[in-house]
Amino acid sequence: MSRLRIGLLGCGTVGGGFARLVDAERERIRARYGVELAIERILVRDLDKPRHGVDRALLTTSALDVIDGDCDLIVEAIGGVHTAGTLVRRAIARGRDVVTANKALLAAAGRELFRAAADNGVTIGFEASVCGGVPVIGALRRGLAGDTIESITGILNGTCNYVLSRVEQGVGFADAVVHAQERGFAEADPSLDLSGQDAAQKLRILAEVAFDAPVRREVVRGIGAKTRGKLIAEARRVAGGVELVVEPRRVDIDHPFARVVDEQNAVLIRGRAVGEVFLSGRGAGSMPTAAALLSDVLECVRTNVIAAVA
Repeated sequence: MSRLRIGLLGCGTVGGGFARLVDAERERIRARYGVELAIERILVRDLDKPRHGVDRALLTTSALDVIDGDCDLIVEAIGGVHTAGTLVRRAIARGRDVVTANKALLAAAGRELFRAAADNGVTIGFEASVCGGVPVIGALRRGLAGDTIESITGILNGTCNYVLSRVEQGVGFADAVVHAQERGFAEADPSLDLSGQDAAQKLRILAEVAFDAPVRREVVRGIGAKTRGKLIAEARRVAGGVELVVEPRRVDIDHPFARVVDEQNAVLIRGRAVGEVFLSGRGAGSMPTAAALLSDVLECVRTNVIAAVA
């Protein structure tokens, strides 16, 4: 029985959910994968803040305690670009595999980080950065790796989809945003979601995975009180590269996106050989994102086992 020692950066909504999920799934993972998952240290800002289901003895306010300690793998769940980027770079330099849900960091510095990871012989898992628990990254990187992707169209922001679903039911826009905040789908400042920038960050990540071509055009439009329909993100091949568009659109009642409601996400991938592939599921919230993080942790375990055997 091997043991994987995990260092967790951040214990907020996503990090706390990950810690609780590891505890809940530990026995199943031990039986199925033959690995014992152990969270060794958890970086937090406030040691005194209550954290349900998290062992207080694991908490520290020092990032170096986590990254430079005895961990095999780092899970980054603090968000943002600058601090998170510094910590991820240090973890990679120390030879640690990294798993992250940080779409902003990957959209801003993904190529640099992936090059650094390759140079240091480590892996970056980032399934949780797009669409929460919907395994779209895995589908593009593995399941559809043998095909040429023509386009990716999706509902990538659970907050906007929740708000627009409520508006369709007659709820006022401002009240719908408050409801999303109360449910934990929207931040206190929801501008990143409502402006379309969150969906744009996710779309850039998908485009980087799916297309070996430069972005020739990018258009981002958000939602407001008069918006009806869905916030749709689309990446498609055009002459000389890729076009990225995020904008509100009406969808036909018989389109698969018409059935995607509340915090759900959905992605429609079109490949030359396979045609259309449709994926959907919960895209916002603590536990779907935590499940995607844990999936990437287990993928790192599998990859390392294969490398060791080889």
